[in-house]
Amino acid sequence: MKNPILDLKREIISWVHHLDDLDILTQLIELKSKDKSIPLISEPQSKYAVKDDFDERFAKGMSSAEFRKRIIQHIDSLPWEK
Repeated sequence: MKNPILDLKREIISWVHHLDDLDILTQLIELKSKDKSIPLISEPQSKYAVKDDFDERFAKGMSSAEFRKRIIQHIDSLPWEK
């Protein structure tokens, strides 16, 4: 099944590729700048910035002694064949 939108886009791309009229190209750039639905990739998205709290999370983590204790408990809890 053909997508008519893709066909139109290809036709426009081909037309723009072979276009040498500066006035029409300028109008196309103006039209593009008016279209707010196309986000710019280079825009900073500070609202999505992630807080670097590695040191706080690391300080709340378990100590090496606690880790060893839990590992031993886990190993002891496994169903070993005797």
